Amino acid sequence: MTDQIQAIQDDLAYLRALAEEGREGGSRGGAIGVAAGLIYATCSVFEWAALTGRASQTVANYGWLVGTALFLCVLVFVKMTEGASNGRARAANIAWIGVGWAIFALCAALTVATWKTQSGLLIYFFPSIVFALYGAAWTVAALVTKKVWMTLTAAGSFLATVACAWFIKDPVQYLIYAAGLLLLAALPSAITMLQQPPRASEA
Repeated sequence: MTDQIQAIQDDLAYLRALAEEGREGGSRGGAIGVAAGLIYATCSVFEWAALTGRASQTVANYGWLVGTALFLCVLVFVKMTEGASNGRARAANIAWIGVGWAIFALCAALTVATWKTQSGLLIYFFPSIVFALYGAAWTVAALVTKKVWMTLTAAGSFLATVACAWFIKDPVQYLIYAAGLLLLAALPSAITMLQQPPRASEA
């Protein structure tokens, strides 16, 4: 029983560490979130333009490739320039790394399923999957920190999940995806960066 209680306490401590990092802000996670939101929102607009005849599909395809390459460069740059993280920052980074790998794995799974079934319908669920994972992550942060804006971000992520599914196979889905990435990834990440306390106050 004592071991179980200790395990629960450890879990709660870990969640609180995530919450505190989200409340105080993390420049590393914030910068990555801003970059992801801005870059992939732009790619989504290119995709919408291609689907509506405003641009070629080749341009959209290259947009995704260039966007991903740029995002990877941002990841490398942030990792190389960021100073040593404190315990809270490390906990938050681990949590969002998990979300990132989940998104990558699901993208790969949808790609394989699309190739296997020769149906393009499955890949259209990807925006909903991304927002559902964002919603789960923001919900954890909101429950522990009691931050209203995090609660709203989580709710918005879940609403965006349904909205993207509602407009599946409609070009407007990519505009919704782009807007969602700006409002639910880039903007909240920028807020966490602005809330970061001065480094001189860190112990």
